Amino acid sequence: MSFDMVTEDGDGAVDEDFEEVIQQLRNLYSKKLTQYKRLLEQGQSASAAQLHALQAELRLLRVNLEDERHAAHQSELERDQLRIKTLNGPTQRGSTADMDIASVLRGDGRGNFNEIEVRKAVRGLKLADRARLMTIILESCMPGDIRQQIILLEKYLKYTFDVVGHLTHDIAFHILKYLTVQELLGVESVSKRWQELVHHPSIWRYHCLHLTATDPMPVRPPPSPEGWEPLYRSLHHRESNFHYGLPQKLRFLTGHTNFCTTLLLRGKRLISGSYDETIRFWDIETGEQKKCLQVKKPVSCIDFLLEEEVFVAGFHDVGRVHLYSSVTFNPLQQLSGHLNGIRAVALSSRSLVSAGADKALVCWDWRSGTKIVRFGQQTTINIGVQLIAGDKESGERVVSVTIDGIVRVFSIARREMISQFKLAELGGSDPVLNAKLCNVGKAPDNMLQWFAAKGTQMTCATKSVILHLQWTEGDEKQEKPNALSSSPTDLEPNKSIPSPSTPSVSGRSSIPPPSAMKSRPNVLSRSSTSHMSTPRRTSLTVSTSRGRASLPLTPPPSGLHSSNPGTPLSRTGTPAASTFAVRYGQAAILTAPPKLVAIVDTPDVAVGAVDPRKRRVVTATRFSSRLGADRRIFISTHRKAKRQSEDGSEEGNDEDSETSKEEDSAVDFSTSITTVGGVWGAISVPDDSSPTWSLVRGLQGPLPHKFAGLATPNMNPMSMQLSHEEVVVGCADGTIYVMSFVGDEYHKERNAPIPEDDLEAGSSGGLASPMTG
Repeated sequence: MSFDMVTEDGDGAVDEDFEEVIQQLRNLYSKKLTQYKRLLEQGQSASAAQLHALQAELRLLRVNLEDERHAAHQSELERDQLRIKTLNGPTQRGSTADMDIASVLRGDGRGNFNEIEVRKAVRGLKLADRARLMTIILESCMPGDIRQQIILLEKYLKYTFDVVGHLTHDIAFHILKYLTVQELLGVESVSKRWQELVHHPSIWRYHCLHLTATDPMPVRPPPSPEGWEPLYRSLHHRESNFHYGLPQKLRFLTGHTNFCTTLLLRGKRLISGSYDETIRFWDIETGEQKKCLQVKKPVSCIDFLLEEEVFVAGFHDVGRVHLYSSVTFNPLQQLSGHLNGIRAVALSSRSLVSAGADKALVCWDWRSGTKIVRFGQQTTINIGVQLIAGDKESGERVVSVTIDGIVRVFSIARREMISQFKLAELGGSDPVLNAKLCNVGKAPDNMLQWFAAKGTQMTCATKSVILHLQWTEGDEKQEKPNALSSSPTDLEPNKSIPSPSTPSVSGRSSIPPPSAMKSRPNVLSRSSTSHMSTPRRTSLTVSTSRGRASLPLTPPPSGLHSSNPGTPLSRTGTPAASTFAVRYGQAAILTAPPKLVAIVDTPDVAVGAVDPRKRRVVTATRFSSRLGADRRIFISTHRKAKRQSEDGSEEGNDEDSETSKEEDSAVDFSTSITTVGGVWGAISVPDDSSPTWSLVRGLQGPLPHKFAGLATPNMNPMSMQLSHEEVVVGCADGTIYVMSFVGDEYHKERNAPIPEDDLEAGSSGGLASPMTG
């Protein structure tokens, strides 16, 4: 077939419509071609113009460069002439001020001016005029010039040398350890290098050791060095919870059926005595009852000597004390010397002292079961006794406190009273102290309610005031190595924290499993004479019926650890260095009155406990059945008072200060007592809808039978114990509950006021250095 177009008119004819379309295409093509030619011509002309402009600008730059070189040469010549003039003689004042800056800046009219003359003219201006000139120059600058200046400044900023950032970790640690945690978190944004230094494990290891320096047992290192920072966060939550009175967990220990009159806490082991004629041993971590000892008499007081594996119990209506072995739980001695029931006992490795309702004190040699001395009737009943160890010549001293506020000191070796003091007279000539103490010991409302002692410290309390006392030590003092001075690079996971060489002052109760009891020899058989066959550490502290002091400990047979995985405890019973003035040195000079350390104002409290190493006090009111009774538990932390130094600055707030500064500091008047809330507040109010108790956060284990709330008369606190992590309360119905302050289940209310004397800034643990997350 042919591709020739065939039309109706014949082969030579063309369709008119088709011809018209072809003509339109030709016209459109010619227009576009003409347009593109014009655009090309315009582009060529613009390129030529730009090339001409660049060549002209290059020529101008070359000319300006030559002029600048010439001007620089002239400036050097003039500068040399000025130096010569300066050497020949000083210039007259005011010569630069007379120069006209406008004419100097105008120069030769072609943009060339003398730099030296401009400097002279600017220096001659007044400060206000100079500022105006700088403002005019900056405003006249183009934005591009300002950007160039910023780039130049950033370039200079990179050239600055970071001294701390270029140090090694060991040296930077010794600098950054002086910053509080709050300051550390503030400086980590300086640079990536600073952030790396701030989050180095050695820094958080230091703060963990500093925060737990007053714990009875040092922390166990985490499995990896990176675990020190989370460990500090957990420790900080614990200190914060204590400060704001927020227990996080609560566990009930049920078994007693009558008044729980006495508690003794050693680490995670608890000994309780009750009017139901039993002594029970508990593991407060699991709530398990380890042993129930039937004594067939109402128990009023208990003391425990861990290093000898013995404990002593005093009975309420029988004038004798019984000594038992904590290994076999068999009776070792029955010591009779009182006409009425026992109110307080104190046990050491050398002696046993008991205070009875007959107002007498009896000292025993508990190994042989013989009476050493009996101190006759005092003014009234003793609320507590304390034994303070001494050297071989002076022997141990007995400190007794009666409910009328009289402190008496007896010498066992000399068999006589060596001093006597009234708590109401410790204020001396200070009118403020006298006003606080004038009614202490007076009947009926101001008699002493409870007593606690540890080491050379003693705490006495009435219904409205708590007195922290410190006995004056002798000349000889044992120095304790500081656990914080260890190397920051010592971050091996399994390496123990360095322990002080002095005996331990607190620890866990060594209550072995039943399988181990059979293999342990009887304590009495190996201690029948005054000289032990094995070396034994000298006892330096004792306990009382309420708020026992801790005694030198041996490592427990089982590796118990804290209930909180974030705060592991060492298996050793050796404490870290104490930053608080709890002294365990040689015999104290007890012929002078004790020093008043702190006074805490409280509501109408009836029972309490104290932890002098952490400077904490927990108290409770009497949960009476009358309408509107105040049923609360309070917690307080007394701090070292600040004193004025010679230059007027405040001192005494540093826990690492010398002992002399601590002794010279004034009495701390503390009124910031906090009501315990948290999990206790959640279940304290009586509630008939018992199923709601299961929804309370932090409640561990089952509830007691017919439980109606903690703030009820049957839950009236009869005895209390306080450790660095828990508060243990024994109630009138025999129930014991343990409040743990480890965790972050409950938080402080956001709108709650923060006390002015918040926890110390710095490293003791301080709340001024918060850790979030």
